Amino acid sequence: MKNLLLSILLIWISTALFSQECEYPNKPFMTLSSEPGYVTINELSAGIGLGETGPDYSKSFFGFTTIHGYQINKRFTTSGGTGILFYNGGALMPLFIDVRFRFYFKPVSPYLWEQTGVLLNFSDFQNSKFFVALGAGGQYAFSKNLAANLGIGGMIQSNRLRDSFIVVKGGVTYVF
Repeated sequence: MKNLLLSILLIWISTALFSQECEYPNKPFMTLSSEPGYVTINELSAGIGLGETGPDYSKSFFGFTTIHGYQINKRFTTSGGTGILFYNGGALMPLFIDVRFRFYFKPVSPYLWEQTGVLLNFSDFQNSKFFVALGAGGQYAFSKNLAANLGIGGMIQSNRLRDSFIVVKGGVTYVF
């Protein structure tokens, strides 16, 4: 009986010792760094207009944005961004504030995003617009510093007329 108890104890101890997760050098990290610090997000974005799409700047757009800011903790990022968006009526330059809330799950971390700012029209400043965009996405981390992200959401822009869009964004996030 004593040998049986000793054998069970040894099996239990050896199982507990070897059940720890091993870190393999070629295994990718599953989440971004949770440390506060500088973050940059570079995205390609495209939008399809909803409702009345006849007027300029209301049918569709595509473009590039770059966002730079600070990761407050593992969940919140607050940043400022700019870029260039090409609409059916011409190009606009967005200047905006970007706020993101990230959920930490493996292998894909979902996130919520919100952007608020202005779309500057350099050919006619009177046609510059205010905009608000919000949505959700997923982020896949390749390392503790680099991740790919893909998101979808909605955007409303307004000057004299209000235009709305379905927006798709994809890009990379780098945390320093």
